[in-house]
Amino acid sequence: MTHTLDIPPPPFVGHRDPLDGPKYVMLSENNSVAGGAQHPPLRPPPYRRSLHAYLSQRRSTKTGGCCRCCLCCFCCFLLVFVLLVVALLLYLSFTFDPQVPSYKVEHLDVEAFDMQPRDSSVSMEFAITVRAVNPNKKIGIRYQEGSSVLLGYKGARLGSGRLPVFYQRPRNTTKMVVAIKGRSKVGAARQSALFGNERAGDVPLHVSVKAPLGLAVGHTELVKVKVHIDCTLVVDSLAPGKKVAIKSTDYNVDVKL
Repeated sequence: MTHTLDIPPPPFVGHRDPLDGPKYVMLSENNSVAGGAQHPPLRPPPYRRSLHAYLSQRRSTKTGGCCRCCLCCFCCFLLVFVLLVVALLLYLSFTFDPQVPSYKVEHLDVEAFDMQPRDSSVSMEFAITVRAVNPNKKIGIRYQEGSSVLLGYKGARLGSGRLPVFYQRPRNTTKMVVAIKGRSKVGAARQSALFGNERAGDVPLHVSVKAPLGLAVGHTELVKVKVHIDCTLVVDSLAPGKKVAIKSTDYNVDVKL
């Protein structure tokens, strides 16, 4: 009689059904499964920016765009303004034909003049008569506050004064009397040279005038300009009470906006 023994099946060693696969796998140091199967290397998940950094970058981008837009608008406005000013100046130039006024020193009256050898100083009081000619047909000239008239001798300042404030009509000639007073130390060498020139009847003087002027048509002031006049004149004497003869003059007139 044959007996059959019920031997339990051996533990699983080989292949198993995928449906009954293990719930986890063991990886070795080279990212292989403990049973020998190879898998691609594991990598950390990609970097993800935080919501705060993303919103901050969007705000900075919007701010930069607004700044560029404002800058472009300002440049366009500046360009249009410059073009309008240029167009206005061209219109005035062709319509009114502005011309530079002319000036001439007609008289120099010496009311006081004294040289002190002790301290090498010179004190003086002059009255200079200047003829101003406005050749423009439609443009009047307003002589405004802030002018200066300096009288010098070989680089040394002798006295100063100011132009009168008035309005000069178009096609008008006006004589201005400018009072110049001062006391200054000129040095022994310059004082000796001035004394020699006065005795020889050949005294060189320098007059510098700076004046703000307003160009106007009727009662409307169009533009303000600055006039700088350099005048070199030679007189025969600086004696008080004596009629002074102007031997020569040289003028340089510069007008700036």
